[in-house]
Amino acid sequence: MANFDAHISVGLIVGYVGGAMAAIKGWTMAQLTPFIMFAAAGIGSFLPDLDCDSGKPLELVFGILSILGGSMSFLYLLNSRNAPWPYWVAIPPVVALLIRYGVSNIFQRFTVHRGIFHSIPMLLIFVLLCAMALRMLKWPRTDVLAISMSLGAGFLSHLLLDEACSIFDFSTFSFQPKRSLGTALCFTGLSVQTTLAAYALLTGLVWYNWAWVKRWLFAAQDFFVYWSRWVLAFF
Repeated sequence: MANFDAHISVGLIVGYVGGAMAAIKGWTMAQLTPFIMFAAAGIGSFLPDLDCDSGKPLELVFGILSILGGSMSFLYLLNSRNAPWPYWVAIPPVVALLIRYGVSNIFQRFTVHRGIFHSIPMLLIFVLLCAMALRMLKWPRTDVLAISMSLGAGFLSHLLLDEACSIFDFSTFSFQPKRSLGTALCFTGLSVQTTLAAYALLTGLVWYNWAWVKRWLFAAQDFFVYWSRWVLAFF
């Protein structure tokens, strides 16, 4: 399993490449979107370690999520313009504290490391939740797609790096498959209940966001075609 520094480094590289390409090709509308893509990939790169009960990832993840939750609630109130002033004072800090201490304690109590959070369905769940949050803030469609897909790319980089470390020993540069092989990049959790719950949540999110899922599929197809042509140009 790769350490925290390796995960965040790879995630930020993925975000930098994605943000740079979005800026160069003009794929996005807002000027800050390429930078947000960079940050989203970095955040996504350690989201799979939400189920780790100790260490830097858990504290950093829920610290960032609490800030984002409080900020998004503030921006939502700002866009509404009709909320009473007590809401402005109370809701953002309450949301941030609930995420940092309430949700964090729930995760520590009911999750196991290398469980459902190290899986493809959880990657898709986070992508769809990110898109829903951005849509509430009325971001442009292309920017919502770019940022949410950057979060998913960072998440996927974590899973792939863990699997690579399960196959290859980077300290000795030799192939040494470990018992953890296949536990980082999977489609199920450690129990039937958590797996069914994850797929039920994913199904509901796909149904609710079906119009956006179709846009993702078309965007992924265009992305694959673009890079395939770029790669084939060297041969």
